[in-house]
Amino acid sequence: MAIELAKRVLDRLEEHGFEAYYVGGCVRDWLLQRPVHDIDICTNAHPGDVIRLFPDHVPTGLKHGTVSVKVEGQMFEVTTFRTEGKYEDYRRPAEVQFVSELRLDLERRDFTMNAMAMDRHQVLHDPFGGREDMEHRLVRAVGIPLERFQEDALRLLRGVRFASQLGFAIEDQTMLAMKQTAPLLAHIAVERIREELNKTLDSNAPEVGCQLLNETRLMAYAPEVEKLFILSKEHVWRLRHLQTLTQKWSLLLFAAKYSPAQSREVCQFLKMSKRETEAINGLVELLTRLQPQWDIPQAIEWGPLLLEVGWDTCNEFYLLLQACWWKERQSFSLQDLLDQYENMPVKTIKDLAITGLDLQVAIQKKPGEWIVRVLESLLRQTALHGLPNTPEALVEVAKKEVAQDEH
Repeated sequence: MAIELAKRVLDRLEEHGFEAYYVGGCVRDWLLQRPVHDIDICTNAHPGDVIRLFPDHVPTGLKHGTVSVKVEGQMFEVTTFRTEGKYEDYRRPAEVQFVSELRLDLERRDFTMNAMAMDRHQVLHDPFGGREDMEHRLVRAVGIPLERFQEDALRLLRGVRFASQLGFAIEDQTMLAMKQTAPLLAHIAVERIREELNKTLDSNAPEVGCQLLNETRLMAYAPEVEKLFILSKEHVWRLRHLQTLTQKWSLLLFAAKYSPAQSREVCQFLKMSKRETEAINGLVELLTRLQPQWDIPQAIEWGPLLLEVGWDTCNEFYLLLQACWWKERQSFSLQDLLDQYENMPVKTIKDLAITGLDLQVAIQKKPGEWIVRVLESLLRQTALHGLPNTPEALVEVAKKEVAQDEH
């Protein structure tokens, strides 16, 4: 559907005498028979021409020649052929110049697989051999690799990410240039680095990306992060069997034998959100406490953990343990967790037959921390040790606990 809508953009541009092509990642993915997501279009039409031809548009990047065109609610970035001036911050060009030749536009791009264009008749324009490189499963920089990485240092991590997503190798000269320009990543915003690392960990072959990070030493400017990938290298293949980035970062940190404090430092360095940091740190703390041995499953007493951290965290922890024990995972069943959860008569303090106010009235004691402490004790005894969940039974036990505390 999206490709048909995008074709209407190309048709309209060509009807008015302009050249127009699908370009970049959408061409690469179409040739590789992978799902095509974002469809980018390049043209010799200037932004003013695009705006005139497509009234329903958003001027998203006029300075760089980009207009987002809307077709039946779907947005397509249409960018004028351009060359780029000097890069002043190792990330973006200080200026661009519009040009009329497709080849000049393609030669400014990062890798040959992304420097291809295709017209609406599926005629491929591939001046730098991107299709051949894909057939040989190679990531190769366009032109002179050193120049490409000196222009935009984030391309270093993009190369690792593409190799990881596609299971490709890095071409030799491109690899050499990556090693030589690795220190330039220190100039790139941590948020962009984290995004590329996440995509690498979330790929089909994360072990390829992690090995490349170690070989190129791209993260040398961040020693704790670099050490994380070095120390966890033996177990990165397990990432393929995990579902979320929270689980994947947690497994890496545990595999590297990072303490919860070290794990928090890595999360904070990468500027993860507070929610992400707490979720990752929570799982690392559980792993640190349990200290599971790789591929040697052990029985888990889920009840206390369910009360402590809840179902959602326990379910994530189960998946994490399954990856830790992947080679012998058959003897470790989710059913154990489900059974223990279902068999618990109460699962949270809200399920108890009395409230904190009921306790206060029954015991005639001023409110304070004792209420939470007693309720948590009642929850454990009711959920795990057979205490009846009736007001009478709960109040009786509560009175005994308060009396013991006072003596």
